[in-house]
Amino acid sequence: MADKSRVPLGIQRRGYLGKSRSGCLTCKPNCVRCSSTGRKCDGYGPSLRSLDGARPRLPLLSLPCLNHAATEREVRSLQFFYEKTVPSLAGYCGSEFWGRLVMQVSQHERPVWHALVALGSLHENFEKMPGFGLVRAGYDTFALQEYLKAIRALLGPTDSPPASLIHAASPSEGLTVDVCLISCILFVCFEILSSHYVAALSHIQSGMNILGEVSYDPSSGSYHHPFLRPSTVSALEMGNLRRIFIRLRSQVWALTRTDMDQPLIDPVPSEGTFPLDVPECFASLAEARDLFEHYSYVFRHEYNKMGSTEAESPEHGAAFIQTCVSLFQRWSMALDQFERTRGPSLTTKEHIGLKILQIHRCNQAMAFQHHMSGATDPSGWDMCNPMFQEIISLAASVVELSGEDGSSSTPQPDPSGQRTFKPSFTLDMGIIGPLYDVATLCRDPLMRRRAVDILRTASRQEGVFNSYVCAVAAERVIALEEGVALENNTGGFSASPTLVGQRPRYISRCSEVPGNARLLYAYPKLDIVRGKGYLKVERGEGMEMDLPLPAMAAMLDAEN
Repeated sequence: MADKSRVPLGIQRRGYLGKSRSGCLTCKPNCVRCSSTGRKCDGYGPSLRSLDGARPRLPLLSLPCLNHAATEREVRSLQFFYEKTVPSLAGYCGSEFWGRLVMQVSQHERPVWHALVALGSLHENFEKMPGFGLVRAGYDTFALQEYLKAIRALLGPTDSPPASLIHAASPSEGLTVDVCLISCILFVCFEILSSHYVAALSHIQSGMNILGEVSYDPSSGSYHHPFLRPSTVSALEMGNLRRIFIRLRSQVWALTRTDMDQPLIDPVPSEGTFPLDVPECFASLAEARDLFEHYSYVFRHEYNKMGSTEAESPEHGAAFIQTCVSLFQRWSMALDQFERTRGPSLTTKEHIGLKILQIHRCNQAMAFQHHMSGATDPSGWDMCNPMFQEIISLAASVVELSGEDGSSSTPQPDPSGQRTFKPSFTLDMGIIGPLYDVATLCRDPLMRRRAVDILRTASRQEGVFNSYVCAVAAERVIALEEGVALENNTGGFSASPTLVGQRPRYISRCSEVPGNARLLYAYPKLDIVRGKGYLKVERGEGMEMDLPLPAMAAMLDAEN
């Protein structure tokens, strides 16, 4: 049986091309980038002032695509997207996709251009929200109008826009593979910021369906799809798209426990994109992140296949886990070497990225340790308390440094006196998943509540992971487990012998949460088929329950 515990897995590697400080605004000097992808070079456009009146930090803001803008609102939204949304979505390790590819494609593709304007406007309103939750304050009519324009430009005029790109079997004439996939990613971001999680998950599924049907033709160097025009793009660009969908698929699995087995690796040539081995020292944080995400995806995918195959020999499973552990250890050593070599010169943003990678390293090491210990009940997680504490400390530091860095969350005053942070949004890996693991797998009352506190104050949206939802779900888990322990055999579950007759008023240590009170797993789940949201838990083999969760109900109410 496959392990149902929530331990994020995944990895990848990406190369970077140097940015031009002068020359063509669409591409690099001599227009190699435009000509190699079949796109027209628009040359040199007039530069604009940034939103605060200063020159933009990045030269690409001198965009010919601004010629499409008919109003000041469109110009402002596009500028906000470039100056604020791009760094936010790219995360702390950077992204070739967000930093260059999206802006380049928007200059010639109207669906992408309208989607950028819509997302920039929506993100600006998102950052101005007085509080953080699921239902966004206010209604951005302009953003919605631009979003609908993007859908119509992509699929052609319709009376009502489709819920997802699953209907892209009859796209508008001239739609290419890469434009369709880029638009799908942008639509996912828009729906997440609109609190339309079911629609976002549907877009993710549709994009993965499309990517899974892509084939590579080495004779022409193009990527083909049964219903879309071929794309003549580099393996690096298609690899960037694939990496984002692998990350999104991992998030979908966390929220739905549904494996989407579209082949996202085989159709794309890996030569020059993925390393065959782990380097001794990573060249960048992005390389470390991408490799981690790729291997983690492979680990989880193969492990789940082994768990569902009864004929698989135990020896084969043990050998597979040992291979995974060996790769992970080499990855960890390369990250340590990167920190020793580059640590003194890292910027605040890069320090945040490093801490996030260290958090996921702890989470992965914890999963391997628990598996290899042979523990068959939830009490086995108690031995991981040192790693739980490390995750909490690193996550708290990430939140604090994010406020100091100024690129994402900044501390906001709260009437209760507790510091909260300005809402932040990214599509990159973050801290929410590991903190939720701490709050639900660790039974130390202080540590798990500290994890919840960080989730509540962080105000973070990391892809489909919402810190508020995870905090509410974790609080429910804590109440369920500690409630059974304190009620002393209430509800049909036997209490620990140390608690019999004592009826303590609170839990003070892990051992006071008896085995029968502990949940094997608990996760907030969206059922996108039946349109329901709940907390799915299992206490004991076969004792599954779907518990109402108001925060998940709010997700679905926002769809209407």
